[in-house]
Amino acid sequence: MNRRRKGGLHARGPRVLGLLLALAPWPAFAQSNGPISTQSLFFDQASNVHQGNYLDVDAGVLYSDNVYLRSGGPGDTLAVLGLVGDASRQGTRLDYRVDSDIALVKYLHSEFQTQPFGYFDGSATLQIVPGNFSWLARETYNQTAINEFTPINPDNLESINYITTGPRFTLRPTLRTTIIANATYSYVDSSSKSPQYVNINNHRYGGDITLSRAFSNILSAYVTGSSQKVEFTDQVNNTNFREDEALAGFKVTNARTELDVSAGYSKLHDQNQSPSGSTWRVELARLISPTQRVSVHALKQVTDASQLFRLNINAPVPTNVPTRIASGQPFTDREYGATWRFQENRTSFQLDVLAVSQRDQATPGSNFDATVVSALFGRQLSPVLNWDVGANYEHNSNAGGKLDSVNAITSLRWQVGPRLGLRFIYSHSTTSPHGYGENQVGVMASYALLPVAAAGPQAGEARLHPIDPMSSQQPRRY
Repeated sequence: MNRRRKGGLHARGPRVLGLLLALAPWPAFAQSNGPISTQSLFFDQASNVHQGNYLDVDAGVLYSDNVYLRSGGPGDTLAVLGLVGDASRQGTRLDYRVDSDIALVKYLHSEFQTQPFGYFDGSATLQIVPGNFSWLARETYNQTAINEFTPINPDNLESINYITTGPRFTLRPTLRTTIIANATYSYVDSSSKSPQYVNINNHRYGGDITLSRAFSNILSAYVTGSSQKVEFTDQVNNTNFREDEALAGFKVTNARTELDVSAGYSKLHDQNQSPSGSTWRVELARLISPTQRVSVHALKQVTDASQLFRLNINAPVPTNVPTRIASGQPFTDREYGATWRFQENRTSFQLDVLAVSQRDQATPGSNFDATVVSALFGRQLSPVLNWDVGANYEHNSNAGGKLDSVNAITSLRWQVGPRLGLRFIYSHSTTSPHGYGENQVGVMASYALLPVAAAGPQAGEARLHPIDPMSSQQPRRY
């Protein structure tokens, strides 16, 4: 196992992320691993507070009564600076998308160093020849656990910074037929403060081509072929591989329903035990009434830890994710999930259920199963006051044991001015079998970078059709 790494993102990250920080005053991080127990896309973007495109800078202080996440552990005060947002723009020459929940955290008294938590996903498309030739760039930052059965504190987290760029060619032989080809180069940089850091730095060279055909206003079909070669910097603990995949699918879309079904085959090369096999995905979203929306998805895919977060954040409602493990080995991932959302003028409620099964043929000890259930209720108390309360339960298990965690959070949001807001927070988390509990209280101030006039659909609906410029398939329109 590699020892503590002095370089990586925490040394190069400020330079790598510097441009993004300048363009969008602070990138994003924070799943269930962040300084707020359930601060995540689930809580910040599924509530009834935000309307359409938004990008907020957050700053404040939090007090934790158990900062080391151990029985009888000491408390500490945390200073927080971050960015929360879900914003996109489509222009004649430049498109961009920012999806973030990030916080830079300074521990005022404990031994943990100042560091970022959470996730950031940002992308841009430059139309060189509009409609035919464009150049794409994407940056994704997220965090995974080194050991899912020990407390998720800064000593058990690994950061993954994933940068991709390359050209896209688009051809339209007929009014109903489209051919899209991508060529990409990616670099994955991993880093951690932990002495158990796992070096999964790698270069990736890939390409894909998609042929899509619209048969009517509601029915279309597509065929995709792709290949990706992965070369690791540390080839002692990681094995280079190449993945080839072919799939075919169809979409049915009308005013209230979208169904996307695909199936294919993935083949991995240059491994003694490669998780090759069939892949498939079913996604269904249905507006069952003017105030209620249901979406379900089921999938089987061959992927790795670096790529998995991008696949999940591109999903229709990526609001419920289990703890993932830092590993360079590809594995077979199966997921079954459902979301029910109720939204009216002043009240919203969202319920998410997700079951995950991860199987690694090369290292069976990494196999695990997870179940996550989340619920969130939001109520607009007055034109300037919003109240949210949410809870999250996660169960993880593998051959080595089981872990159960419960997180709950409530907050009161006060819109002080057109762009300025305050958020008063209380959260509680417990974990078994570790037997520790943690309480957090704090206050955060937020400043909206985008004017309210830019608002479009409800934020909960906006997450149902993310724009993924690095994917050859068309954006989902639920």
